[in-house]
Amino acid sequence: MPRATAPAALGSLVSLAAQGFLALVLFRLFSPEEVGVFSATSQLAFFWASLALAQSPLSLLAERHQEPRAAARRAWRQSVWRLLWLAPVAGLGAIWSGLGNAAQVWAWAAALGLAQLSWLLAQSLTLRVGSPWSMGLVRMVPPVLAAAAAVLGAVLFPERGEGLALPVLLVSACIGYVAGAVWMRLAFLSATEADPAVAAQASSDRPRAVEEAPPSSDPRSARLKMLHTLSDGLAATALALSWPAHYGAQEAGWLLALLRVLSFIPALVHTAWAQVVLSSDTAVRLRPLQVAWAASALVLGLGALVHLALAGGWLDARWQGLSAYVWPLVLWQMAACFVAAHAHLPFQKGVAISHAWLCVGMNLGFMALCVVLPWAITLSASTHMAWLSAYMLLSLTGLTLWLAKR
Repeated sequence: MPRATAPAALGSLVSLAAQGFLALVLFRLFSPEEVGVFSATSQLAFFWASLALAQSPLSLLAERHQEPRAAARRAWRQSVWRLLWLAPVAGLGAIWSGLGNAAQVWAWAAALGLAQLSWLLAQSLTLRVGSPWSMGLVRMVPPVLAAAAAVLGAVLFPERGEGLALPVLLVSACIGYVAGAVWMRLAFLSATEADPAVAAQASSDRPRAVEEAPPSSDPRSARLKMLHTLSDGLAATALALSWPAHYGAQEAGWLLALLRVLSFIPALVHTAWAQVVLSSDTAVRLRPLQVAWAASALVLGLGALVHLALAGGWLDARWQGLSAYVWPLVLWQMAACFVAAHAHLPFQKGVAISHAWLCVGMNLGFMALCVVLPWAITLSASTHMAWLSAYMLLSLTGLTLWLAKR
């Protein structure tokens, strides 16, 4: 296994535990309206940052022939410029969300987006040039710090009001992302200043390597990477912003809080598996399907825990609406685990361009179901969620089969 596997997996697992703890904090200490505002604003920030990055963290891993620090510096500067000229688009999203003061929503999204952009690049950079400690800490520190800050804010400000009156959750998330962005300093240090033990460790590992990893590359054009990123971001943002627009902040809080917890599992697979495989110089023997089944079991277990918590009355009565979302989201995220486990294959098998176009098509269908379907026919929130889950389950299963054949 690559040397980055253990620290990246440990950091991601601690991050997962922190996310689970934060979910409990959201359910116990915050109202659905507060969670809805936080989730929609953070999703807008994620869309903005992701579009500005244009999949630069993934390209930084796939293009192993490039000097990593120079590539990271170049990617960060280009991403910040894209963040600036995409500001009007984010402003329209803030207005469309209907979350109150659009200027405040936009300002919080800008702060979160810039910090998150730097953190995501730092995660990929540490896989290339960081020490094992850096690979783990860059993943675990931000969510742990954000969860701790959320608890402290809820205790110190019990009468904080709703929405953006005192955005404890947004402040907590910003603190966490800024802490993670600190690791981008590695991009501005020389190789000898950064981690002198890393080069020695890598050179000592090479003689023991029995087989080199297959070559990887990212042949997608800048325009296609931007289009792929745009479709990913628009799909996620369409869900996050259309739900409060169609069904209210409370329904959005139920959906987005649960989705935040369950979707972290496929994200864990992508960061602790697919990205590590791409960054490794040695071949990996573990099969993607083994990783996918293990992650799916974890998603199923989390869904069962939420169901038991609702049935046992452990959660506040305000959160009983979660029951309509549990199993549709579980099926969706189980299928997402299989796609995430095979995410390195397009770059190793030379099908990254075809894969990108398939993802764009899938995202367009998802956006149509999110935005157009409620206008075409009258739907309840639970029925709408069932449609989305069925579509994603079928689409992601098809994409997994296509990748597995490669």
